Amino acid sequence: MTTTLPLVRAGAIAPIMVWLRDGGHPLDPMLRAAGLPSGLIEDRERPIPLMAGIRLLMDVVRREGHDVPGRMVAHAGIEELGLLGQLVMSSRTPREAFTKVERAYQHHGSHELFTLTPHPGGGAVRHAFRVPVDPEHLCYVQQYVAALIRTVVLRTGHAGPCVEWVELTPHPHHGVDGMSAQFGCETMPAANRTVTMLFSDAVLDRPYLNGRQLADAVVPPGSAVIRGDGTLAGSITTILPALMEAGAEPDLANIADLAFMSRRTLQRRLAAEGTSLSGLIDKVRAEQAIARLTADGSAIRVVAAEVGYGSNASFSRAIRRWTKTSPSRLRRSAPGGRLASGEEAE
Repeated sequence: MTTTLPLVRAGAIAPIMVWLRDGGHPLDPMLRAAGLPSGLIEDRERPIPLMAGIRLLMDVVRREGHDVPGRMVAHAGIEELGLLGQLVMSSRTPREAFTKVERAYQHHGSHELFTLTPHPGGGAVRHAFRVPVDPEHLCYVQQYVAALIRTVVLRTGHAGPCVEWVELTPHPHHGVDGMSAQFGCETMPAANRTVTMLFSDAVLDRPYLNGRQLADAVVPPGSAVIRGDGTLAGSITTILPALMEAGAEPDLANIADLAFMSRRTLQRRLAAEGTSLSGLIDKVRAEQAIARLTADGSAIRVVAAEVGYGSNASFSRAIRRWTKTSPSRLRRSAPGGRLASGEEAE
């Protein structure tokens, strides 16, 4: 059971977004339908809910067919993954790339495990989620992850088989039918909900064709920062602005789904931390409203609408509750602050 809301960097779904954009698909509407903000393709270090990324992938699978995870990765490539892509591109061999990715993975995802472990004559790359992803969803997510792992090795330019064998979660109805052709090796059902791909030492240590293409990428300080402060409230607060930007009012059912919890469990755990979902939303709204009032010249009524208030009166009451002053006085108190044309001071 999770203790914080599972997060991942937007770079994890960048190959999906690139494929949708380049194929002329309605990227921004599809992002919003998954509960993600528009323009996310330009902000790959931004934390997003893991479940929202899975929703986007499943939407594409239902539209485009069961083999689309591999097609998206083949089109976009590993370099689209943000920091992880940079780490691969700055490596000399697949073994070095996998080692760098393993060390950086806490920065990339809060509830995932990625390892490279020795195996007789080679090494096994494994990826697993520490959350109860639905088996059908997990099957397609693991195909996507396995395609990304395989791409790390394909950069050597070797023309022959590169994977010894693959284990992944079978589809509830179709099993692993057709997957051997996709990965060019024997593909077996995994019993432990983990993707495992075995590579020989010769493949892992084969130099990349162009050598190191980038200077060594650096993992930002605080590699576990994606987990926030380690509390459930902190992890929810991390993604609330994006959910609110996506145009949907976050509610208890949606947040509980993203956190892989029941609504009652979510309420109980937030209460144990001394807060509630409505309190967290109110805090984010306050930060957004105060920042916009004191930083831009939009009319107060426009700011009110942007942060979710239907009337100036309700917005004014909220500002007074948060700051003990009126919106107009708050704006004038900011450096260079002035009222927009046509607005009256209170």
